[in-house]
Amino acid sequence: MPSCFCIGHRETPDELLPRIQEAVEKLIAEEGVTDFYVGSRGSFDRLAGAAVRALMTTYPQVRLYRVLAYHPAERDAPLADGFTGTVYPEGLERVPRRFAILRANRAMVDSCPYLIAYAPHETGNARLCQKAGEKGGRGRSLGFTV
Repeated sequence: MPSCFCIGHRETPDELLPRIQEAVEKLIAEEGVTDFYVGSRGSFDRLAGAAVRALMTTYPQVRLYRVLAYHPAERDAPLADGFTGTVYPEGLERVPRRFAILRANRAMVDSCPYLIAYAPHETGNARLCQKAGEKGGRGRSLGFTV
């Protein structure tokens, strides 16, 4: 099934929720995307999760997964309402902790053909992932900035 990774800056304004939801719905309706992956570290992750959850009643085939940067045995990761499950990218257990989030994000960019990214700054992990998604040829990157 087609999948999408959602990544963005940890300090994302709540006003972006309608734009994120619009991008999610477009992928569902036009591209057949059913699986969405989000992190759990900042306001963009919270907003992206809310956008997907809001559409799950209209599109019951949609699933929402939380991406874990740290092994679940090491750090408890309770599953929030509306999430189908969690994903811990393969090989991450061998990555030093200080690089875990970066590597988890990159693994998801490499494995998902679609990307919704909010990268308001020219530097940072969200921008790197957006650029990697655009260059990777694995699909379309639906990036937007304020």
